[in-house]
Amino acid sequence: MENKSVKNIFKKELIKHSCINDAEIKLLKFCDYIKKSNKLYNLTSIKEIEDMLIKHVLDSLSIKKFIKGNNILDIGTGAGLPGIPLAITLPDYKFSLLDSNNKKIIFLNHVKINLNIINIDLLHKRIESLDSNNLFDTVVCRSYASLVKIYSNSSKHLNKDGIIVAMKGKFPKEEINELEGLKEDIVINIERLNVAGLSADRHAVIIQKKQ
Repeated sequence: MENKSVKNIFKKELIKHSCINDAEIKLLKFCDYIKKSNKLYNLTSIKEIEDMLIKHVLDSLSIKKFIKGNNILDIGTGAGLPGIPLAITLPDYKFSLLDSNNKKIIFLNHVKINLNIINIDLLHKRIESLDSNNLFDTVVCRSYASLVKIYSNSSKHLNKDGIIVAMKGKFPKEEINELEGLKEDIVINIERLNVAGLSADRHAVIIQKKQ
């Protein structure tokens, strides 16, 4: 896909997300920071900014409509995905970005300072060691772990009525069967994600405890 075509798709999608010019500038700079820091911090296998705009930014924003409440935790955020694009486009929400890799946190701190993203906190730790008093309305993750591991590690950090939004590629039938095998009192919804410019299958698995 030509660069001009990608940029046009990107701009049109940001308009759908009601993003102002400042958000577009920050998202472009974010991708530029990833590209420049990639070798040092091993952030992504995607090398070109145009590909990042589709496969990282727009992909991250595809779960924006499922975000519930104002306090969000991004587990295994890595290069800041989906947390950074969501935080930039949802400035009134609070995001906590968690990763056990200190290099990733150093990179994200650079992004936070240079892009003046004031609604994110960075947590250098594993989800297993996160204090149980830390509760969130929505837990998000992208390419983090199996659904059972995601649920087992993060369900205790959900507020009442809180949800987990786990991003997956192809329909994760085996993982869903495994999750249902836990016999926990939960509701599981699977939503197909449509990412402009991306032909690969993408799904969001939304998990919520029954009340």
